[in-house]
Amino acid sequence: MQDIQKIFHLRFLYYQKMFGVSYIENINLKPSEESLKIPKSSLHDIISHCTLCDRSKGAKPAFGILPREAKIIFVTQLPLVDASGAFLENKSSKMFQNIIQNVFGLRSQEYGLLSLVKCNESNLKVSEAEILVCKQYLNEQILSQYTKIILLMGDSVLEHLFGLDFEKCAGSIFTQNNKAFLATYSLNELLKNPSLKKEAWQHFLLAKGIL
Repeated sequence: MQDIQKIFHLRFLYYQKMFGVSYIENINLKPSEESLKIPKSSLHDIISHCTLCDRSKGAKPAFGILPREAKIIFVTQLPLVDASGAFLENKSSKMFQNIIQNVFGLRSQEYGLLSLVKCNESNLKVSEAEILVCKQYLNEQILSQYTKIILLMGDSVLEHLFGLDFEKCAGSIFTQNNKAFLATYSLNELLKNPSLKKEAWQHFLLAKGIL
């Protein structure tokens, strides 16, 4: 457990250096004792107790929703649920719940909901360093789960996970690490530009056809 946290901590320091942070003293690669006081050794606990960047000061990290029998996983840029797994009271969250109910018709145990960034859903300004840290957690969540398809919602999610161009990949199923993925528009884009909903609807139906 502690070794995993040290790896994430070391990665964070490397990312900080990549983005211009300089170290003039010996770097302490050991996380604080407080951050290591975790009762269980699950990925859920590691994410829930993460304090590697300033975003964790504004809100507790949200692990997301990830039942074992999930048929499909949705990935957004920012969390749609809080640290306890309850849906947030915002337009994006309400739209997502409508999509689950009216398009996919899924029960709560049949879908997962994860985010590229784990903390502070109200802060829309996300740095590259923060994404690089959180992306490691998201990769672990996806790799640990067997599901039929993973729906990436937004160009930022697609680009940061796989470095792929959204215009070329949107609406097409592709495979990475023996898992099927499909990229579509973000909820924020659908709210700002309702004309995209028709195209997104086709993307959703394509994903639904695999379930």
